[in-house]
Amino acid sequence: MKLNKETLKIKLRELQENEEYELIEKTVTALPDSLIDDDILNILCSAYFNLDEYKKAIALLEGQRERLDDDYKWNFRMGLALYKASKDEECEDNDELRKKILERAQVSFARAMNMNPSQEILETADMYMEKIENALDELYDDAEGDEYAPEMYSAEEIEAVEEHIKEYFGDFPTVFHELVSPDIHCDIYIVPPTKERNYYTLLTAGMGAHVMDIPEELDAEKLGRAELLICLPPDWKVGENSEEWFWPIGLLKSLARLPINCETWLGWGHTVDNGGSFAENTGLCGSLLIYPEDVEQGADFCELPNGERVNFFEVLPIYRDEMLFKRNNDTHALLEKMNGVSHIVDINREPVCEEYNLIDSMADHAKKILEKDLPISTMNAGNHIAMFLRWCIEHDLYSRDFFEQFPDLIEKVKSGNPGDLRKFLKIAMTGELAVYHFSFLGYAFARDYYDFNHHNFEFFYPADVDACAEDYFGTEKYNSEEFKDEAYLFTPYDEDYYGRLSKYIDRAYAKFYPDFRDFQYSDMLPTVKTAEKILGCECVFPQEPRDIVKELKKALSDCENEDWFPLLLIVDCISDATENEADYLADVLINADEPFFQPTVIAKTPRKNFFEKFSEAKPAYINSEEIKTSSERAKEYFGVKPAVLAISENGTMLMLPENDGVYLLLKGK
Repeated sequence: MKLNKETLKIKLRELQENEEYELIEKTVTALPDSLIDDDILNILCSAYFNLDEYKKAIALLEGQRERLDDDYKWNFRMGLALYKASKDEECEDNDELRKKILERAQVSFARAMNMNPSQEILETADMYMEKIENALDELYDDAEGDEYAPEMYSAEEIEAVEEHIKEYFGDFPTVFHELVSPDIHCDIYIVPPTKERNYYTLLTAGMGAHVMDIPEELDAEKLGRAELLICLPPDWKVGENSEEWFWPIGLLKSLARLPINCETWLGWGHTVDNGGSFAENTGLCGSLLIYPEDVEQGADFCELPNGERVNFFEVLPIYRDEMLFKRNNDTHALLEKMNGVSHIVDINREPVCEEYNLIDSMADHAKKILEKDLPISTMNAGNHIAMFLRWCIEHDLYSRDFFEQFPDLIEKVKSGNPGDLRKFLKIAMTGELAVYHFSFLGYAFARDYYDFNHHNFEFFYPADVDACAEDYFGTEKYNSEEFKDEAYLFTPYDEDYYGRLSKYIDRAYAKFYPDFRDFQYSDMLPTVKTAEKILGCECVFPQEPRDIVKELKKALSDCENEDWFPLLLIVDCISDATENEADYLADVLINADEPFFQPTVIAKTPRKNFFEKFSEAKPAYINSEEIKTSSERAKEYFGVKPAVLAISENGTMLMLPENDGVYLLLKGK
């Protein structure tokens, strides 16, 4: 469905009336340039003013200077934005910066007053001119500045980038120039299909003007700058506004801004989850960055006049299972699986990791029994799988879905009366042990123990199953012709077998858990540090998740007569603001008892002025049956209902538990 500009304006004005300014910014910055006109730009500028995002307003206005420099409204808005920006925190201890900004505001207001403005604007501009003059009486110093313009290449740098594109990717008769550039100015260059390369190549130009936040141990001069490209089939309707055709352009722009918005970097092998399918007509939902394909040597980087590199990375859209496979293995392993998959986008291509969710299957082992005509029941194919399942249930490594689906089985196993789990495995689980049967911790253990990582883990469950069989039968019989190299299938399924095999599993878990716990702790620690910065207080984050209840009790005892109170808080970083806070909260609370899924901390919350940090919108109440159920379940685990802090590039949401499943929603910057 093609977007209609007038309908869009009506929608944006409704958002204005409802004071949904964050949603206005999100909507406009995602639009194709062909839909953006002065009215829409003015709505966005007004939203930035209401959000106190004066830097973004200045950058937006600068993008219109060439057309509107002689317009009194434009000059008034620029003067007002600059004056407001002069009161930002970064100007408090920087008199020189404040002087420059105030002088620029003075010029803009003066120009507006000399262009026959309306009486209201004339009087308002005169009032601000007086304020500026008073401020400059104390700060005066003649200087000019342009601190709030988007980061852009110099003329020499953009020329070098364009020459590189022409040399290695082809001429670009069409450029989609960006109209809204709050941080970088990111144009999209379109290289059309040719006989030699019968596909479109879309490239960013402007991402590399920003030097990314590269880890200290890496070379920033070689890795700090990047541009992106994506290849589309020759029948792709480049330039169409509908989602099914426009999403590659939106994806390139979103990825180009990710290093700025998240203070991170992008490079070869990185994957980025889109959070959902790119469009309704495809299941592709993630991006993998690789070096450009089907190009001559040297295409992967461009050298700027100052000697710094701008790397070029191709974006391969991938499926969720492929992202999961890469994250738990590495990029090389995924690319090996994708051998034969074209780098040209195919929205209907087959996934290469369809069965990655499968951990073990009775069918695979029953096949050996039948092919080798072994004198045993095919039920023996589930012996070692059922034992592993039993051990995981006893150690609480099952998923929430598994618990809700099979509560009676879990109770029997934990009471010491599991029965023949092979029958349950075959009938209720179709003979398959899969990723979704496990908690996050359980899946991670199964992943390593079943050797998804190509022998990186010290212990290997299939090898331990074989070792257990050899220990039972003795080496000579274990290697006899009777078993035809499948002795593990002949081991009697009984309590003795579980006792012997569980010792191997215990040993593997004792090795796995400390390393996994420490890795997850270090991985989640930056999120906790971000939460501390936002909240302005210390967050207790125990390295051993099971200690959180003990630490909470201690905090409740220690806080008496102190100027802080303990707040049990789940911290979650999200890629974008959610449209349905109730569904989002329910999803977070459902996983509250997953100790490694998201960091749970105890925030030592100041008793005074704390909630002033969350005054970007009117407080609201959210509730649902799902929230009520999952919050009560979380209370059983922690002793109290947890609060939730959601952090995104567009702001923060603090959700505080009230009564009867109701949460108070507060929003901050």
